[in-house]
Amino acid sequence: MKRTPPLCALIFLSSLLPAFAANVAPELYQPLPALTLASGTSANPVTLADHLRDPDVPGSAVQLTVRLGTQTANLYLALFDATTPLTVANFKAYITSGRFTDNFFHRSIPGFILQSGGFRFLNDTTYEAIANFPPVPNEFSASNLRGTIAMAKIGGDPNSATSGWFINLADNSANLDFQNGGFTVFGRVLGNGMVGIVDVLASVSTYNATNIDSAWANIPLLAASVTRYNCLETTAALISPLAYQVSSDNPALVTATVTNGILQLAASASSAGQTTLRISTTDLEGGTLASTIPVTVLSPDPLIAWRQTNFSTTADTGTAANIADPDADGIPNLLEYALGLSPTTPSTTGLPAAQVSAGTLSFTYKRAVATGLTYVAQTTTDLAAAWTTNGVTQGTPDVNGLTTATVPFDGTGPRFLRLTVTLNP
Repeated sequence: MKRTPPLCALIFLSSLLPAFAANVAPELYQPLPALTLASGTSANPVTLADHLRDPDVPGSAVQLTVRLGTQTANLYLALFDATTPLTVANFKAYITSGRFTDNFFHRSIPGFILQSGGFRFLNDTTYEAIANFPPVPNEFSASNLRGTIAMAKIGGDPNSATSGWFINLADNSANLDFQNGGFTVFGRVLGNGMVGIVDVLASVSTYNATNIDSAWANIPLLAASVTRYNCLETTAALISPLAYQVSSDNPALVTATVTNGILQLAASASSAGQTTLRISTTDLEGGTLASTIPVTVLSPDPLIAWRQTNFSTTADTGTAANIADPDADGIPNLLEYALGLSPTTPSTTGLPAAQVSAGTLSFTYKRAVATGLTYVAQTTTDLAAAWTTNGVTQGTPDVNGLTTATVPFDGTGPRFLRLTVTLNP
């Protein structure tokens, strides 16, 4: 079928006209976590929707792409999942099944409603009625105010809504709230979509095409011919209500990307240190929020990484020095590291003590899950005598990191055990 040029040229004014409702910017409702990852590794992904949200879209969001002649515009809808769960699930099912693709507005009554969801094009010359899912129970609760979207249904049957839906062009509450059990409002148009897009669509001339389909008494057309080009075509898609952009203050140390709302990080394999990620969150109405996440990349050297974690430095100086004892519990940093203790919190258990049992002298110590150290248990008969490893059995760490050193004890032989810890060259 040959396309007929439009009778008039209409321009979408979405970026120029005032918003339908005041927009509330995105908000941080759960703190973003400070992240630590080892050099050369990736951090566990962060789902940004677990931390950021759009107060204007408490449920699902829909992008309705509308074509008017050669022009297209995106109309954004916020769905009321919490108050109309069955209706929203029904609407989303039509979207995910592809039945709300290549639809068109087939009923337009200026000052009242603009309706779609009944028909779709198969190609440029043919159309079909949308195959319906079972009717959805009526969930009327919110008023049919201007800018809301509601379900169409059969007169005299409150529970007959299927695929048809409409946009309220005016405050229709006095009529539609009290008719046929009330028409279920299940969402609203966001931003300046009413003035910038919907009102433009509602200004398109209507025609009586009941000779083609009985439902087309007020079909909006750009010319007096029911062709795909003359119809106001729509395609609906579920989208995220928020979009994200991320940057790293030090991309040589940490690279960051956001895909489908998931933040992913990768650390340099050759560097260590701290940086900051900066996240810009934008809602469907243009509101923005800036957020930051501190990121620490640990050194591949476990002792240096331990100093980073506990002292925010990689240098063996000051309170972070191996021989320092910042928590004043008598255990220097290197030994705290070796035994898996905290260098900034005084140890309540102290150093491991020897015990005599079943003819052996033994002590058990916790060995840190780290490399770079040599652990040696030694024994002596007298604290003034030389220490030796003769007769000492040093076990291997168990699943809890506990290691036991033993030496035979008969009351006349070795009386003392000790642990020495040295840094590997």
